[in-house]
Amino acid sequence: MNTKMHARYGTDGLRMDVDVNAFSLLWAPRSVIMHYDGTIKPDFNGPGGKDINVGGEKGTEILQRLQVNIRPELFPKPGAFDGKKNLYAFRPFKFTSERFEVPWDKEHTPGRKMKTVTIQIVLVRRVDISLLRKVLSGNEQGNPSAIGPGTDVASSLNMLQAFLQAAPKMANGNLHKGKSVYVQWSKGYQQTSDQKRIDERMRPLRLIDGFFQSARMTMGSLIVNIDLSVGVVLQEMQLEALCAAFLKCSNFRHLNQLCSASGGEFDKLRHFLRDVKVSIHIPGKASKSKGRRAIRNLIRDVGAHSFDRNGVPTTIRDYFLSTHGVRIPPQSIGVVIGNHEIFPISVCVVPEQLYKSKLLPDHVREVLSFVPKNPRERLQRIKAGWQNLEYDNSEFLKGADIAVRPEALTISGRILPSPQIMYGGTNGPYKLTLGKPGTWDVMRKTFWAPAKISFVLIFNLTGRRHGEEMKAFMSFLFKTLSERGIFILAVPKTSLILDDNGADPKSLIRREAEKHNAKPNGLLVLALLPENAAELYANVKRVGDIQLGVPTQCIRWSSKLIQNVKSNRVDQYLNNLALKINARCGGVNHVPSSVAMNYLAEMPTMVIGADVTHPSPGSTAPSFASLVSSRDPQCTIYSAQMKIQPFRREIIESIDVMMTKAIKIFRMNSDDTKYPHFKLQRIFFFRDGVSEGEFETVRELELNALKRLLEKFYGRDRPRITFIVVGKRHHFRFFPKSGGTADASGNCPSGFVVDRGIEHPVYSDFYLQSQPGLKGTSIPAHYTVIEDENLGGNGDRLQSLAYAKPPISLLHMLIRFFKKKDTLYAIHTNALLVQSNYPRQSTTQISSVNVPNFIFSLGSQTNWMVSLMLPPTTHLKA
Repeated sequence: MNTKMHARYGTDGLRMDVDVNAFSLLWAPRSVIMHYDGTIKPDFNGPGGKDINVGGEKGTEILQRLQVNIRPELFPKPGAFDGKKNLYAFRPFKFTSERFEVPWDKEHTPGRKMKTVTIQIVLVRRVDISLLRKVLSGNEQGNPSAIGPGTDVASSLNMLQAFLQAAPKMANGNLHKGKSVYVQWSKGYQQTSDQKRIDERMRPLRLIDGFFQSARMTMGSLIVNIDLSVGVVLQEMQLEALCAAFLKCSNFRHLNQLCSASGGEFDKLRHFLRDVKVSIHIPGKASKSKGRRAIRNLIRDVGAHSFDRNGVPTTIRDYFLSTHGVRIPPQSIGVVIGNHEIFPISVCVVPEQLYKSKLLPDHVREVLSFVPKNPRERLQRIKAGWQNLEYDNSEFLKGADIAVRPEALTISGRILPSPQIMYGGTNGPYKLTLGKPGTWDVMRKTFWAPAKISFVLIFNLTGRRHGEEMKAFMSFLFKTLSERGIFILAVPKTSLILDDNGADPKSLIRREAEKHNAKPNGLLVLALLPENAAELYANVKRVGDIQLGVPTQCIRWSSKLIQNVKSNRVDQYLNNLALKINARCGGVNHVPSSVAMNYLAEMPTMVIGADVTHPSPGSTAPSFASLVSSRDPQCTIYSAQMKIQPFRREIIESIDVMMTKAIKIFRMNSDDTKYPHFKLQRIFFFRDGVSEGEFETVRELELNALKRLLEKFYGRDRPRITFIVVGKRHHFRFFPKSGGTADASGNCPSGFVVDRGIEHPVYSDFYLQSQPGLKGTSIPAHYTVIEDENLGGNGDRLQSLAYAKPPISLLHMLIRFFKKKDTLYAIHTNALLVQSNYPRQSTTQISSVNVPNFIFSLGSQTNWMVSLMLPPTTHLKA
């Protein structure tokens, strides 16, 4: 092993063996695969003359028909299609280039013009997948060009992926999307009673097991990464029945009445049905049935809708009666398909399909209940579903002499030493050594930098008058804040709790602030809300944190909390509130202390986190780039910037502008013009959200742009850069071998790191689980080193630095906080909180690049909150 390869592996920490959801893939010493280009072009246009886009599922089905049913004599063994344009076969076809005309539909309807597609299949290359061995041996370490697009390595991996997916995709009754196949029943796995109850609560949707599978290169071997996914399915039924089931209507007449009323049921149904595919089946008119097409909108009283028929105005009700003999009852719902076609829901049939729209909160909770509750159960579900992947029966794998072992791999990781936590106190800093990795409490401790609060407004928005329990709760809270070191200039008496209905929180806050002569700088609003008040919560947050510039803390006044107040069992809850309040109001809860943190403080260092957030599917909103950069020696205070950029553009286009500002802020804080030893010397850049296929593009367009900018500021003696991509959109999960090595949730302990066994053979990378698990199976962060000028690729130093610092990707939650629909707002605030679980309905999207500088005040790697502070304002802004 060369020195460079050896340096990437760490040695610190206690060894721990785990199972991983990866399975060895074996192939013949020499195996040549035929790679064909398969282009499918429809010979017809869509509505309005638009080109038809052939999706992966439809393309796979068409090519399968061509090879098996239409021209089997030319295809000795069918090839596997990747859903795009690549067709792979382990036996040569009887041609090198051929054009075919294939029917679009599986079955032709008599009396209807047949739609066809033209398929052009051309031999691209013969791929010897044994060439992979050179890469797997580590000989291409640090040479990304060896595995880039167009190389035999890339073609080999694409082929393996297509062969792995071919058999389960073609299995009768399975659905598939991307790299996941969804099965209607899991062979070898019995559905539990809990899952049956979930089925009842999900109706008309249904949850089914999905299996993600991906061929991956690791050092020394090929593996298949298999993970669970959840498919949300609409079963085949009449659209009218689907609508009635969704709105829980007893009959279709009730459905029409409900949707014709002025309530929100119609809009609720419209959002639910958007992009659901339907077929049109008019009774007695089989020749008029149409293919699967997506619903674009809903309309009320479809029968009354009028249109021109041969120049004569008519209604849809009259047209259907005279042409098809179909009566449309009054107030019936209609669907808009394409740009202009309208049909009553009574003639629409919903084919079985994956439901792809956003789920309601109730449905999301059921999905969370459906997934395995702990890591060991997840691994058992994966093993139980092995038969659904058809590896042993796949003619594609057998023909290519490829096999997948059914035993999950066991690999070794390490538990890194936990950083110590620094608190404040009257006698100086207090250093806390963690008893368990990643967990501690704040009771009987003083915050590192307690916030100073000048005045507190307390609003009871529960809809009921406050009582003795609420007064007692507020007394307990202020006592806890005082114990944590938070100083309140004017401590309010509990009698100052103001009862209000919350209809106009903006006027309420402004009126009471002016009444008490309370300025935004140092003002805190405490709002007690009813148990279920998502909309009220969103209004309070939007008004306080964004429009008025006042930090707000919402408290759910639940029956459970009231009982705990009565029995005086609220200490832990109150201390959790204190953590949030201190961060919101500009304090620092605690700071980590470790060898890695000491290393950061040795010389002027900047830590940067960057991300690009994209709009949801169907939205026309732009993408947002965000960048946060440290500005203090401890790397705990951050300035933040956001920029709008083109729709779904992943590369940060304004990297020069954002980094220029970050450097100027850092130089202003350190004043390196007067004190040269404060000159910035190191940068650690953590980039979130980049897929492996984009690594080199990011290197070229972001990292190199950053180097040029630094040379502009500092000349040849520019700061050294370590550029690391951090991702969580991967499917590797770790399963402790025994309960004795797991934490309370059954997951690996905080600080568990893996850099051997599933490591990349070209890029230096590792997986780190930096937080303790709560529910389900924890997702480790995947760190990939694109360039390292600071540490020389030293694995121990990189891993300890990543563990000691709070997860940089959490800083990127900032950008998500501002996303809501396409509404644009400017921001005026002096304190704001970003949390990992911030409700989406409370978010607002910013529209201007004119966002003032925020300052992030970080706690620890388990404290998922960031205080954003602006210079104090002198008056409340509308």
